[in-house]
Amino acid sequence: MNCLICGSIFQSPPTWRKLFIYEIEPTACNRCLSKFENSNPEIDFTDFKGTHYEGAVESVKTLYSYNEAMKSYLHQYKFLQDVALAQVFAEEVRHAFEAGEGTVVPIPMHPERLLQRTFGQVDELLNYAGISFKQLLAKTATSEQGKKTKKERLQASPLFEVKEKIEAQNYILFDDIYTTGTTIHHAAKVLKEAGAKRVDAITLIKG
Repeated sequence: MNCLICGSIFQSPPTWRKLFIYEIEPTACNRCLSKFENSNPEIDFTDFKGTHYEGAVESVKTLYSYNEAMKSYLHQYKFLQDVALAQVFAEEVRHAFEAGEGTVVPIPMHPERLLQRTFGQVDELLNYAGISFKQLLAKTATSEQGKKTKKERLQASPLFEVKEKIEAQNYILFDDIYTTGTTIHHAAKVLKEAGAKRVDAITLIKG
């Protein structure tokens, strides 16, 4: 098969593990995959202490750091609309949810942005990983959060609203990238206010 990142031909070697445990076949070669780096698991919530968002999210798990390889991947995936690249990290995303319990909720795009990009990049990552999810949130803000300072993001009006009834149970938010953490905390706070018992989060990248 051809690597979805560099286009070179590669073959996934057979392993004993594949005989006993289901694994999603790799869609990128080892040379490309070796360029991605695992993220530092520690998440600093200091900036949220003393704010309305303190305690909104119990934990955040991130998979990869935002290095040059990941920056190039994300640009090609999101902005050049190479939807097939959602397959590259399917196995890693699937594995990340194995230990968690709760309804998976993807961070949504604003309808106008979704129309421009033609696909939801977060949804596709979950689809290829075989993770069931519910679209429980709608994004209400159209402004680019990446262009705001962290203080401006924290002081902004809620970025999301709930679309249907939220049960008193656990929820797991999923997004493509965690930078300041404001988006995750905004979403978690809305779910908590609507009745969620616990909110955790997983992201593919830690910026």
